[in-house]
Amino acid sequence: MRKFGILLLAEIRRYLFELRMYWSNYVSDLLLTGILIAMFALSTDARSNPTAWLGYFLWTASSTMITESSISISTDKQDGTFTQLMLKPTSLFQQVIVKTLTWSLISIILDAVFIVALFAILRIPMALNWAIVGLCPIIFAGLFGFTLIFVALTVVYTRTQSYSSLFTYILMLVSGVVVPLKVLPTPVVWFGRILPLQYGFELIERAWTHGVSAAQWLTVAGQSLAYLAIGYLLFAIILRHGRKNGINMRY
Repeated sequence: MRKFGILLLAEIRRYLFELRMYWSNYVSDLLLTGILIAMFALSTDARSNPTAWLGYFLWTASSTMITESSISISTDKQDGTFTQLMLKPTSLFQQVIVKTLTWSLISIILDAVFIVALFAILRIPMALNWAIVGLCPIIFAGLFGFTLIFVALTVVYTRTQSYSSLFTYILMLVSGVVVPLKVLPTPVVWFGRILPLQYGFELIERAWTHGVSAAQWLTVAGQSLAYLAIGYLLFAIILRHGRKNGINMRY
């Protein structure tokens, strides 16, 4: 556990250093995201839904987690540094877990500040209660597991990174954050149901208006645990296969 903590702190320092080096690109992407969210929020019912900001927060954080993780793995593979990770004394799996956790923690903090500031500027109401506070870590656990799945696929297929941004917008579409679920085709709604954002955001809205039942808490927790388990097992299988047969570094 001590080694894990040291590795995590080192990765956080490295990531923050990269942010300082490429801050202009990050700020530019953040402003473009802000413009997009402002357009969506002002043209939908966000003013009458005080939990809307949480939907956008969850989406921006998950978008950053997925894109940053896949880009990092893809870059390491193309630069030839990914195989060097296998030579370090710490296991490759632990290193990737630390990298993914670092991106997740930093993106959650930065995106929370960004969304709160944006909605305050737009004067859109924001609500929060203890039930919502409890739901958010559970939802993020599922998003973390989903990010691990994306990372694992990028290890096998480097081109997975090319589709990361596209998938995040699909995630927004089927989450019910921007487009009401009732106007979406039923197959699309059910597709979104198995992803780790739609049901979580639905419970956040319910937690503010009606309350969340014990069965619903167990369901969302089970969904998140399932994604964590799938992400862990998929990555473990891919690494085991990679050690025996090598990892394809071609793009």
